Amino acid sequence: MPATPEVPKPNQSDVQEINKEAEFVVPETLRQNTGVQVVQKNFKSQIKDDHGQPFVQTPPTQVITVAPPADTEELEKWSKESIDSSKTWFGAFWIRVIKKALYFGWRIIGKEKSNDS
Repeated sequence: MPATPEVPKPNQSDVQEINKEAEFVVPETLRQNTGVQVVQKNFKSQIKDDHGQPFVQTPPTQVITVAPPADTEELEKWSKESIDSSKTWFGAFWIRVIKKALYFGWRIIGKEKSNDS
């Protein structure tokens, strides 16, 4: 005798998929008898709690500035060094930050190349 009994798998006909994007329709008889209504999901106005404070606060538009420690070519060179070096991971980190800044439209302050040599 097995330690746990076998549980039969449900038939495919027993499982029904519900389309999440479909609008839920409340029958008219249910509306009249119980007063059930469909509630709007996307709110366009600011919703406030009992104390008058907004439930959802959007952050003010702000400009995020990124200042990498070196220019992009230098960071690329750092990121291709030995994986045992912390400088490699530092360079890879800053390359990811620069790509994220470009994607989100952040301001990037770059280092100037110095031609002192």
